[in-house]
Amino acid sequence: MPAYLKCSCDHCGGRIEYPTEAVGAKAPCPHCKRETLLKLDGGDDADVLTVGGKKTQWVIGTVVVCVTAIALLVGAGIWVKKRGAAKGASVGKSQGVANSPPPPVVNLLAKVELDLPKQVVPVVGKFQNGLNAAQIKNGRDIIRGACTDCHRQFDPATYGSEEWNRIVGTMRGKAKLRPKESDELDTFVRSVRN
Repeated sequence: MPAYLKCSCDHCGGRIEYPTEAVGAKAPCPHCKRETLLKLDGGDDADVLTVGGKKTQWVIGTVVVCVTAIALLVGAGIWVKKRGAAKGASVGKSQGVANSPPPPVVNLLAKVELDLPKQVVPVVGKFQNGLNAAQIKNGRDIIRGACTDCHRQFDPATYGSEEWNRIVGTMRGKAKLRPKESDELDTFVRSVRN
């Protein structure tokens, strides 16, 4: 980082700032545009020529201390994490050996007894709200047909009852539902919602 010096112009007296390497050279003054000798002013001393002052040293020192502190914290965190993982693994191994059940005893001469087959009677499942599949079939067909012709249908259970009533009421005419179809749709929605 180059340091800069200041001197006065011989002609106009304006202040000129220049790099330390240019001491003794001639350069045009930025104010009067005349050639002037770049020299050290009487107020400048050897401390001015050093690169970086006290403030720069403080900033660099602070940055070094911060980077070192962060590196130490990261290292400590990794060390603690590895130590905790090693403890957990050693505790798990010791408990696994102590608490493992004994191997099962296999008797190759044992006879397997089978249960007698049971009579199975098919039962038509009752859906929610006490309705069976036949009672909600038409409503399910309506929601798959007339509703999904125009809309990407979502789960009716996500809507509130007032909201669903409003939706069905406004769409009944647009979907051209007959009164019976509207009732079947309401029955299906009730079975899903409850």
